Amino acid sequence: MRIRAFFIITALLAFPLQVSSASTAASPPLPPPRPAEAPSHPAPNDLAPAEQTKRAPAIDQACLDRLGAAGIEFEVVTLPPSVNPECAIATPVRLKPVKLPPRWRTAIRLPEEPMLSCQFGERFGHWLRDLVAPLIAGELAVELKSVHTGPGYECRNRNRAETGKISAHASGLAVDVTSFELANGETLAIKPNGDEHLRGTVDAIRVAACGWFTTVLGPGSDAAHAEHLHVDILQHGSSDRYRICQ
Repeated sequence: MRIRAFFIITALLAFPLQVSSASTAASPPLPPPRPAEAPSHPAPNDLAPAEQTKRAPAIDQACLDRLGAAGIEFEVVTLPPSVNPECAIATPVRLKPVKLPPRWRTAIRLPEEPMLSCQFGERFGHWLRDLVAPLIAGELAVELKSVHTGPGYECRNRNRAETGKISAHASGLAVDVTSFELANGETLAIKPNGDEHLRGTVDAIRVAACGWFTTVLGPGSDAAHAEHLHVDILQHGSSDRYRICQ
């Protein structure tokens, strides 16, 4: 009897050990430690030069094609580097002579060759060709020879203020016209010079510009525009129908 009890106790003590051993053998191995996660997107400053180039704005080839078809000469350019990320031009071009119909026999020179966005360059070129040149020819019986402008693109705030809103010039959407040079050698200045006939022609050009651009500022609007005519196509509000004409 004692021998039988001994075997029963021995079996009961051994069973949990066997179950525990079997359970341990059946457990799957733990996965290796998870490696530290790398950042999903590198910071802009960490990008290789080749990757930064890939992020450059796409060229609007359709706009460039329209410029060429309209007889507006241009050169595709690269925007100079800037510390302000808001200073950027979509499809920057350097505007050159604007040819006049019919058959492009004559052209309006742009001595300063302003750097503009293609979109604004197209609007400005058509304004010179289709409005300014015919208006001067009709009012003064002389051809428009050249138009003097500022550089077009400038990375700065409005009116060159140290603070405030960024200028339309910083997007290549604006240009400042200082004078029109005529084929007879006369200069049609934006700044008033006392000649009533010439003054009337400049005023007519200025008023008509409000149908082409969203902003037109000139002498009398403020001190910053006392000697030139600023035109841009910056949108004001929710639509491009709102105009600032001063």
